[in-house]
Amino acid sequence: MHQKMKTKPRRSLLFIPANRPDRFEKALASGADMVCLELEDGVARAEKEIARDNIVRFFNARPSLPNYPEILVRINAPEEQTGKADLDAVLRLAVKPAAVMIPKVRQAGEVIELDKKLANAAPDLALHLLIETAEALENAGAIAGASQRIKMLLFGGVDLAAELRATTGWEALLYARGRVAHAGALAGLDLMDMPYLAIEDEKGLAEEAIRARDMGFGGKAAIHPKQIAAINKAFTPTDEDISQAKKIMAAYANAPRGVVVVDGKLVEKPVILKMQYILAIADAVGA
Repeated sequence: MHQKMKTKPRRSLLFIPANRPDRFEKALASGADMVCLELEDGVARAEKEIARDNIVRFFNARPSLPNYPEILVRINAPEEQTGKADLDAVLRLAVKPAAVMIPKVRQAGEVIELDKKLANAAPDLALHLLIETAEALENAGAIAGASQRIKMLLFGGVDLAAELRATTGWEALLYARGRVAHAGALAGLDLMDMPYLAIEDEKGLAEEAIRARDMGFGGKAAIHPKQIAAINKAFTPTDEDISQAKKIMAAYANAPRGVVVVDGKLVEKPVILKMQYILAIADAVGA
């Protein structure tokens, strides 16, 4: 019998521009584990205030939020006037989002200062951070460990590619992805991969999602509801995965010295941690 780990499913994250409130409810019904109402890059500068007002109305119309999907808000960079106004609006909400996503992070000190600001105003508000600048990539480890309220790192490959003067192809961003995966794993955070920009390319999306999963990411962001099913499938353990994990856990539990061979392969503690994660995700999503 495996010991259950409590975890939230964070396989998929759907971005919805907040200047399109007509899409909010459809996004919540899309099957995405997380829905992010977007105030930053997805909203033109002329519509920032309208988008902010839409978010305020959305949350004020709810006495509480569902446990699933997680509802997030991505604000503009907190050091900018628009970002400050976004954050202030969120902090005034009686019903707050599950987390605020912070873009354009560069140094751990920025996160530490933000954490101090939130200490009294919103002690339970989680942070999800975008690693999408060259400076953030350099400081990824320090950023990931800058606050206990950080729950997830998102690999912002589109903006990062522009700073690195690279393309957004898998090989071009492999090193950068690896650094973010390392930083997130070191800090014990969830990891979300960048969106796949070719909305009609289902095969390419599935392949990239599997590559990200194999690298250690727990989920992948989406820019259209039609991408959610393929992403969830890629990050959901298969029946075979679950059966094998249970088999390994049972064998390990009965091993007198904490080391066992299953199907000709040596099983030690690191493998058990992986099996526990597989079973935790399976439990969380009802697989």
